[in-house]
Amino acid sequence: MNRDPLRHETAALSDPITEGEGAALLDAVLGDEALVAVAVSGGPDSTALLHVADRWARRRGRRLLVLTVDHGLRAGSAAESASMAALARALGHEHRTLHWQGYKPSAGLQAAAREARMGLLASACLSAGAGTLMLAHHLEDQAETVLHRIDRDTGPEGLAAMASETWRLGVRLVRPFLTVPKGRLLDTCRAAGLSYSEDPSNDDPRFNRVRLRRMRADLDAVGVTVDRLTRLAAAMGIARRRMDAEVRAWLAAHGRIHGCGTLRFDRAALIKAPGPLVDAVLRRAFRIAAGDGYPPRTAALAALADWIASAASGGRRTLGGCLFEICGETVAVMREAAACASPRTVEAGGTLCWDGRFLICNRTFRPVRIGACGPDGWRRIKRLGIAASLSPEARALPHAARLAWPIVTDLDGVVVLPHLVAGERTTPGGWGIDVSIHLLATRERRIDGPMADGRLTT
Repeated sequence: MNRDPLRHETAALSDPITEGEGAALLDAVLGDEALVAVAVSGGPDSTALLHVADRWARRRGRRLLVLTVDHGLRAGSAAESASMAALARALGHEHRTLHWQGYKPSAGLQAAAREARMGLLASACLSAGAGTLMLAHHLEDQAETVLHRIDRDTGPEGLAAMASETWRLGVRLVRPFLTVPKGRLLDTCRAAGLSYSEDPSNDDPRFNRVRLRRMRADLDAVGVTVDRLTRLAAAMGIARRRMDAEVRAWLAAHGRIHGCGTLRFDRAALIKAPGPLVDAVLRRAFRIAAGDGYPPRTAALAALADWIASAASGGRRTLGGCLFEICGETVAVMREAAACASPRTVEAGGTLCWDGRFLICNRTFRPVRIGACGPDGWRRIKRLGIAASLSPEARALPHAARLAWPIVTDLDGVVVLPHLVAGERTTPGGWGIDVSIHLLATRERRIDGPMADGRLTT
């Protein structure tokens, strides 16, 4: 199946997606997973995705887990979620409604809702054993994302917009419709007799994406069309993959990633590197040390690079939830302890992502807690004698890095650091805690590729 957005001009925008075409689109991004999750909101795009995925699953003998997030922001959201649940179950698939609870900001509401949605979806996938989640982003979404990235000044990397395959919060995301115009998704719903809802916020001018969407006619008039924007994204995607390889090679030669989420690299080598590579390395450092989300804007990264080149040894600077420290000839990049996520409970046999950086797998028969070490945790580690068991590399890290270490405690308060003490299974208290902590930046190929003994390999 042709997935090149440059060639979709020949497809009629009103043609529904055929069963064979849909199977080819999904086969292009899916492997041999027995269970695949599908995010469905009730809008036309995700409803079309559920329809196509259902036919694909029947063809391939796969199971679908259908997930709907109810943000609780509108009066009709519960009814829309119930409608999606009914549709999924009528098709014979498991459905779960996920509720966004807690504080909901008035400023930056859409961004906060997107982050909450992704967190809920990822957690549901991990708990169900679904490693892949399908999303319904389409061709026009890709064009809008390019405009949004330009507006945010995310640099060349951001112009590649969305990838058909990526990772977030320990889950592989796939977008089979990135080259499909929205008109075809609408017609797919109509042809299948599927009803769908429209989210009023998609037409609310208070939100930046809506304002960008309303500029489309003016942009078309000056030649900034959906086709040209997606051409740009495709070209920049190639450039991003090439730069990713350059960053991996540079870090393999000049950097080291520790299992606790701290990155160190050679300061002189960074100063000598070309400007675009410096920006890319710093963006990668943010993803490793600070976890998921957008790195700082281009101007902030440029100022950080200037500081690294000129600061004296021992200098510190915080930015975007990261702490940078000049340690002689190296630069240490670590999570800022104050920015770490709140502690979480990992249920018996459960898996979750903590702080956007670590995948926690609890193989015990009772719950454990995961949270940042902090000053109190470090004092307990020393009091329990665990500090003496740390690897030499862990002991050599700056003290500030320790405060953001993820530590596991059982219900009795026994502490383990499985990512820092090789082979640890039994604590001084005598209780075996079979828990693993994986730094996502070394598991997800989109970010860093494979790692051996803390060092990147290409």
